[in-house]
Amino acid sequence: MIQAGGTPALRSKGRMQAALLGCVFLGLFTEMLLSPYYTQFFSQVFGIEDYSYTGFYLFVCRLTVVLCSPVWGWLARKAEAKRLLLAGQAGTALATALLASAGSATEFIVLTVLLLLFKSSYMLIYPIVMELGDQGGRAGSAAKFHAVHHTAILLASLAGAHMLTMEKPLTLFYGAAAADVVQLLVCIAVLRGWKSGLEPGGEPAQPKSTLGKPLLSRYVLTLGMLFFSLTVANQIVRPFFTPYAEEAFRLTTDIAGLLYLLPHAFALLLLPVLGRICRPGRLHTVYLSGVGAMAAGLMLQALTDGVAGLIIGRMLYGMFLAITMAVLDVILFEKEQGAKAALVFSVMVSFQTAGELLSPLIASFLSIRAGLGAPLLAASMLCLVNGLLFKWSHIYKAPKEATKWNLSGSKI
Repeated sequence: MIQAGGTPALRSKGRMQAALLGCVFLGLFTEMLLSPYYTQFFSQVFGIEDYSYTGFYLFVCRLTVVLCSPVWGWLARKAEAKRLLLAGQAGTALATALLASAGSATEFIVLTVLLLLFKSSYMLIYPIVMELGDQGGRAGSAAKFHAVHHTAILLASLAGAHMLTMEKPLTLFYGAAAADVVQLLVCIAVLRGWKSGLEPGGEPAQPKSTLGKPLLSRYVLTLGMLFFSLTVANQIVRPFFTPYAEEAFRLTTDIAGLLYLLPHAFALLLLPVLGRICRPGRLHTVYLSGVGAMAAGLMLQALTDGVAGLIIGRMLYGMFLAITMAVLDVILFEKEQGAKAALVFSVMVSFQTAGELLSPLIASFLSIRAGLGAPLLAASMLCLVNGLLFKWSHIYKAPKEATKWNLSGSKI
């Protein structure tokens, strides 16, 4: 069992955090490999040319995550979180391997639902990662998590294009299942003997939070709406950005694809200093400035006549999206610890996934009715609404006495 306070314990926590972040990377990388290419995948493997089938598949996937994530959070209050995570990883590995043998599109969807039922347990990793960072290092831990997130998306998007050149793309899922087994083994090794506030009996009981019933609390609903609206603002600009760039600026598909990935690249550039930016006394100002800058970047992308303006807009949008999402994470984990943090975080995952569920429908409606640039304008307005909700709800108040702040979090 890891002892608190000593240098060896800090080093052990750092190694554990690094290992878990490695699991996050593997999980996201395998999940995102085919994400931009499902239409081509269904055409090549199952002979389905209808674009609406891809939309139906994504709808089913996101609805599954919306429904399953809170269940894992609720179970974390009843059983050891690490045991739940290990069970979920084992089920994920099995379901992923079964996908490689899918004989029809219907069977593929059924197996995907089974996969996501287990893979929703991966949301338990983030609360553990945040707990392994000390009280002052949560911004550093959030920065590391988001760095892994953006890196995985970048590399998976670049690698995924080459996967469709395989003679039998379904065999990809054997490799993904192997990666899931690696994650399982890593988590067994690094979490062995560790007790935490995420596990019943792991630490002394936390004082009762003002949160009350998590699903009915004004705090949780407000925080959920902030996550939801920010997710919608982020997601509605994605489906039609590359055709917008090609049509409005006469760019090639390859260049438009690079511009699509640009926000992730600039988010990565900013994340090393995120711990310094997101100090406890600054979170309110940083968040409002961040959503304002996002709104400006999105507006610039929609209204500019030149490629330079488009690039600047993408840069602004990407950098400040990383900041605002990290601030919301820090606020959540400052208020709630232990098993309750896992439950509340699972509810936030559902709010975010609900935003991902609705975003393609909103983006399609706006693009058809008002043009391909309309989602960018709508996202800009939604960022401003999000900022007003944050300001008027008073969801976060800076602590009167800021604790000593570890800028980099637990060292890795």
